[in-house]
Amino acid sequence: MGAELHNLVDEALALAKDRGISQKELAARSTLSEVAISRLKKAGDAKFSTLLELGKSIGKKLIWVDDSDLASLVQKGDLF
Repeated sequence: MGAELHNLVDEALALAKDRGISQKELAARSTLSEVAISRLKKAGDAKFSTLLELGKSIGKKLIWVDDSDLASLVQKGDLF
């Protein structure tokens, strides 16, 4: 589970960087502080509530799907 959370954090921070969103702006768009975002960069691990806030700040949300439904959602374009 730790690797999956680490990947989500890395992906969210990379997307923010690609969109030109600074750490300060991420903090302003969420309830996270700049210090918390800096810690995320170093630790790469987060609580679910932190991931929700980080996602919200870059226009993303976490969803929960059955593994069996994943391929279907991707094919329909609902995920990517």
